[in-house]
Amino acid sequence: MSAEQNAAVVQKAYADFSRGDIASVLSACDENIEWITPGPEPLGGSRKGRSQAAEFFRLVNEAWEFLSFEPREYIASGDRVVALGHYHARSRETGREAASDWAMVWTLRDGKATRFQEYTDTAALLSALPAAEGASAE
Repeated sequence: MSAEQNAAVVQKAYADFSRGDIASVLSACDENIEWITPGPEPLGGSRKGRSQAAEFFRLVNEAWEFLSFEPREYIASGDRVVALGHYHARSRETGREAASDWAMVWTLRDGKATRFQEYTDTAALLSALPAAEGASAE
């Protein structure tokens, strides 16, 4: 597929995510997708396969309420698409908010995502989660 076609697959995946249609996001992924997100487990780490990517989305939904999720730019070259954007979310457990710019890199083959890797400000996100409540600044 062309770079433009690959970018269209990724753009549709973000539109599906914004509508809460995770099944459609997952259908854009190869059965053996490698899914890599920054930060500590359970949200961060490497996952393999559509079922583990689905588990990632379940955990994200449990942890965060997205106040905004904005893909802003797509850069496509060959089988790779880089999406640049911003999100703002509230921890469902603590009520604290976090925001960050992000870059998400997708690798596609035959119209399916075979690899996904996110880059974001993990310190900003972690500061809103429960473990940060008892942390002291020393």
